[in-house]
Amino acid sequence: MSKKYPYITCLMECSVDGRLDETRWSKLFDERGEGTPDVFYETFDLLSPECSLIGKTSVQKHCDVGEFKAPRTEEPVPDPFFRGIRSRSMLTAIFDSRGTLSYNSNIIFNGTAVAVLGRRCVSEAYLRHLREREVSYTFAGDDGRDLHEAVRSLREDFGVKNMVLSGGGVLNGSFLKAGLIDELYLVLYPGIDGLHGIYSIFEYFGTPGELPCSGQSLELLSCEQCRAGVVRLRYKFHSQEQKE
Repeated sequence: MSKKYPYITCLMECSVDGRLDETRWSKLFDERGEGTPDVFYETFDLLSPECSLIGKTSVQKHCDVGEFKAPRTEEPVPDPFFRGIRSRSMLTAIFDSRGTLSYNSNIIFNGTAVAVLGRRCVSEAYLRHLREREVSYTFAGDDGRDLHEAVRSLREDFGVKNMVLSGGGVLNGSFLKAGLIDELYLVLYPGIDGLHGIYSIFEYFGTPGELPCSGQSLELLSCEQCRAGVVRLRYKFHSQEQKE
């Protein structure tokens, strides 16, 4: 892996049919009375990431944020990136290409927020909003989809070498297609969703014949039976094309 890129581990928890909405999973069978295991958070702590990568939907669902409404810019904004006050040592990079989130604090999921934006998708008014709240930002190309540029900036401009990607499924799918995932930790909850159309751990919106994992393969590194029937799988990604 090039020094331009951080090491990216995708960490996800899902039902046995790969679905993400934990409110829909079947009831845990816990014959030994071990209780709901927090294997996901234990694994996150084990990985000790310098930066967590998440999508804006996860932030909207779980954090105290609002909606920012401003016209889109017609020209790329001049600033390459902005580093706000680093309130926490860990960073939380939020992929929000159009700049729709309004922040009350620069702490998101216990990390200092970094908004990842599209240069032609945000206004100067939005960047000013971020600066006023000490929310750092960087860019993922003009449209917010250039993940290679985004992670290079997080590596070179913010000093991040170790990242954890925790989706949702659409963001995970984009990183999968870009060939940027080095490892996958999958925490498998012993329950089933079963409903068609519920998001899974990787959701890439491509053409019918497109294979987002083309040229990549998975090597199983470990398989652990944890508490209450939860299984933790660890895979290493191998690619025919290395990151440049």
